[in-house]
Amino acid sequence: MRDVLIVSDTHGRIQRLNELIEYRQRLLKSGEVLNLIFLGDGLNDLFSCRQYDNIIVHAVRGNCDALDRFSPYGEEIPLYRTVNIGGLKIFMAHGHTLSVKSTREELYREASRLGADVALFGHTHAPALEYIEKGSVRGVDRDITVFNPGSLGDFEGSFGNLSVSDSGFLLSHGKYSNILKK
Repeated sequence: MRDVLIVSDTHGRIQRLNELIEYRQRLLKSGEVLNLIFLGDGLNDLFSCRQYDNIIVHAVRGNCDALDRFSPYGEEIPLYRTVNIGGLKIFMAHGHTLSVKSTREELYREASRLGADVALFGHTHAPALEYIEKGSVRGVDRDITVFNPGSLGDFEGSFGNLSVSDSGFLLSHGKYSNILKK
């Protein structure tokens, strides 16, 4: 089982990001690694977080990350990328360069072109989960699950969870306000 935390649009909420990572790490079994997917608009928040053990970070930059093009280690943070976690091919984008506020079709086509099973995006601050069937959108030649975690920086703050196992994957949304109660 692979545990993935999906975060986007923190917009200065470093404390929230730290608390969420600490909460998720407490849920891990001994020796497990937390995968964090960061979908942009808050890379400086990510870079300002305290250092964590047992975490792998995959990040893309958003429209508000113009000054944060490089990680503290000199790695250029791309506008979009694909990663493979537990055999699941994931396309990551903030979404601003793919016009996700007006239509998601460009996102669907790019994820399909790259052979992704899942397309993750941020930018809209609105949590979303949808399934796009092969052929239902022009240029989409595979089934794709599309997910937006919402914004950790918004009033209640939302994030995403992805669990990947040999039998498949499960995506869900979480609320920052709920983790404070635990």
